[in-house]
Amino acid sequence: RSPPDGRSFRSFSFEKPKRPLQVDTGGEDSDEDYEKVPLPSSVFVNTTESCEVERLFKATNPRGEPQDGLYCIRNSSTKSGKVLVVWDESSNKVRNYRIFEKDSKFYLEGEVLFVSVGSMVEHYHTHVLPSHQSLLLRHPYGYTRPR
Repeated sequence: RSPPDGRSFRSFSFEKPKRPLQVDTGGEDSDEDYEKVPLPSSVFVNTTESCEVERLFKATNPRGEPQDGLYCIRNSSTKSGKVLVVWDESSNKVRNYRIFEKDSKFYLEGEVLFVSVGSMVEHYHTHVLPSHQSLLLRHPYGYTRPR
C-alpha cells in the first residue's frame, strides 16, 4: 500500500479556531464561577423571628441538637431585607447575620461583595463567617441530597 499523498487534507476553510471562554488568571479566584449558584428553596424560611428558626433547627434532630453550620435565610424583623441564620454548635445557639445590599451586590460585613445571595452563601461554605473563628455554612435547612 502506498503512503497517502496528502490531497485529502488540502481542503480550504475560513473557520477560525474557537477561543477559550475564560482566560486563566494565574490561579486567582474569580467571582464569575460564583454567579449562578442555586439555593434550595427550603433555605428561605417564612418567618421574621430568630427564636422560631431556632425551634425549626432543633426539630431537625431527634435529640434537639442541630448540626453545626445549619443555616437558613429569613426576613428581618426590624429592617427591610434578609437575615442569614446559622446554628453555632460551640455556643449552642443561632447566630444572625444581616444581609446588606449595595449597588445590587450583597454582603454580610466588611469589604467582600457578591453578585447574588447564592454566591455569598457559596463563599461562606469555605470561608469563616465574619466575627467568628471557625463557623462555616455547612447544611442548608430542609435540604436532603439526591441519592
